[in-house]
Amino acid sequence: MQSAPTRNALSNTIIEQTALLVFTKTPIPGAVKTRLLSVMDAQQAAAIHTELLRFTLEVARRSAASAVELWCTPTRQHPLLQDLARRFAVTLQTQAGADLGARICAAMTQTLASYRHVLLVGSDCIDLSPEDINLALEQLAAGSDVALGPAFDGGYYLIGLSRPQRRLFEGINWGTDRVLQQTRKRVAQLGLSLFELPQRRDLDRPEDLRYFRPDAPAEGGRL
Repeated sequence: MQSAPTRNALSNTIIEQTALLVFTKTPIPGAVKTRLLSVMDAQQAAAIHTELLRFTLEVARRSAASAVELWCTPTRQHPLLQDLARRFAVTLQTQAGADLGARICAAMTQTLASYRHVLLVGSDCIDLSPEDINLALEQLAAGSDVALGPAFDGGYYLIGLSRPQRRLFEGINWGTDRVLQQTRKRVAQLGLSLFELPQRRDLDRPEDLRYFRPDAPAEGGRL
């Protein structure tokens, strides 16, 4: 794979017209990382969620995106989110929509009214890098209709667009291992060009903990 461009290597036009949206859940114990509750308590799971969110915002800050926004559900009115917004100089937004696809579509469509390119990432990709973000931005600027970051669990950790694509998010079985396959198929059906980033790993299940912390138990026990 070619090396990703640095911030200075990207044109000023690209940098000034790109936004990065970080999608996350409000860090309420018992409502985040619920699939980890078989191996830890709700407070510990929420702590992992928060640690990953901080990591993602740091990656975002080091990328070439000219603006970073933190999109939250169900609410942005949480002390931790307010603190992170100040610390990382990001704008807080509230997700709106009946399902994840509707929320992603609404956020990206709204952003594209002000920016030429938009990327959206989740807040639980363990090995996301600024180079991933920069490469996606470069490919969108070069003319790709869709930039996609495949995840090992059958979903995706990043999606990028230069134009609203409402149909890209319809009829997808969100939260399943078919999301990536269905999205690729929809891209082809719509006649869109696709650039795929390297495959990365989300932290959702107990077995994912070994990649987050090598000494963490995959099942049973606690962090």
